[in-house]
Amino acid sequence: MNAIELKAKWRRDEPSAGMWMSLSDITVAEMIGDVGLDWVAIDTEHTAIDLQSLQNLLIALGDTPSIVRVPGNDPLHIKRALDMGAAGIIVPHIYSAEDARLAVAACKYPPLGLRGTGPRRPSRYGLEEKEYLAAANASTIVVIMIETVGVVDEFDAVLEVEGLDACMIGAVDLSASMGLLPNFDDPRVISTIDRVARKARAAGMPLMSGRSPDADASSPFSWKNLLKQGLHIIPIASDQGLIFSGAREMLDVFRAHVANGAS
Repeated sequence: MNAIELKAKWRRDEPSAGMWMSLSDITVAEMIGDVGLDWVAIDTEHTAIDLQSLQNLLIALGDTPSIVRVPGNDPLHIKRALDMGAAGIIVPHIYSAEDARLAVAACKYPPLGLRGTGPRRPSRYGLEEKEYLAAANASTIVVIMIETVGVVDEFDAVLEVEGLDACMIGAVDLSASMGLLPNFDDPRVISTIDRVARKARAAGMPLMSGRSPDADASSPFSWKNLLKQGLHIIPIASDQGLIFSGAREMLDVFRAHVANGAS
């Protein structure tokens, strides 16, 4: 699935499975790239992934569309990730509709935006420069994070920003913005997300969950509740989460066998 096909799937409001990556090991990325996910999100906001590691991950992920969460709403961060071959960008720290417009502009070449020309990997190092430049504005995925009170208050105006492909709900930072941290499952946070989700659905704006679903069916972030809210773009897991859960599961198996053997 390429970026154009992925964006079309999102616009059809079809559930879309992805995964978070926060580790820099390219062998992990290569394995994830072979799983068959719709997309992979690489987090460079809260991790130690540097630019060289990011490029290695993008190469290792192969044909799986890679969306990079940049450290902030900065055209320099955005440009460099796209020039390495990222299919799209997730932009955090959005506080207003104007911030959303600036994020889109950083992802688009003129006349739609202000991205500087100089793609490397996506143009096959210049071999297909004109072809890439002609198609980039249509194919680049632009996602902004809804994680502040300011952007929630201006969400109607945000929905009118041209060039947005999806909005990601950041429940933890939203709770912080509301003065409720660490209670990101507070009913007031969930009610705010519900309000955003209703407006997004009415406007045909695809919604992405920033969190992987909780196994507990009673959680507001359970599979059922995320899908019910309309957050149909879902990171089903993270690389570090799979390591934790897999190791804990096998440790439980070990302890169970030891206990049974001793009885």
